[in-house]
Amino acid sequence: MREFKKRRSSRAGLTHFFLRLGGALLLLCITLGAVKAAWDMYGRLAMAAQGQQEAAAELADMEKEHARVSTSVQELSSSRGQEELVRERYGLVKPGEGVVQIVHNAPTSTPSNNGGGGFFGRLFHTLFSW
Repeated sequence: MREFKKRRSSRAGLTHFFLRLGGALLLLCITLGAVKAAWDMYGRLAMAAQGQQEAAAELADMEKEHARVSTSVQELSSSRGQEELVRERYGLVKPGEGVVQIVHNAPTSTPSNNGGGGFFGRLFHTLFSW
């Protein structure tokens, strides 16, 4: 049988081997670059998601603060609200009004323990102390 393949010289075979090796290394570098880019993109996505959550929490806090300030402004827009604020902050009263102080008196005698000592005596006294 005849051979239809041409025999290559060792130099041509070596050149062909190095070209294939270079191509494989080039594909490996491209693959590693793509993997690194995807990894970096995932990290940025996670950082953006965390930033979005923080921004949403800050927005909720700001909305609460806005509602509180709006309520305060509405209260101060009326004369009754202004009067209440001045009375509370500075302790002012109208002419003819006075300050009422409520004093709680301490008990003069200590309650006696009629139920006897021990656990069962206190329980009996607690349940049947009419």
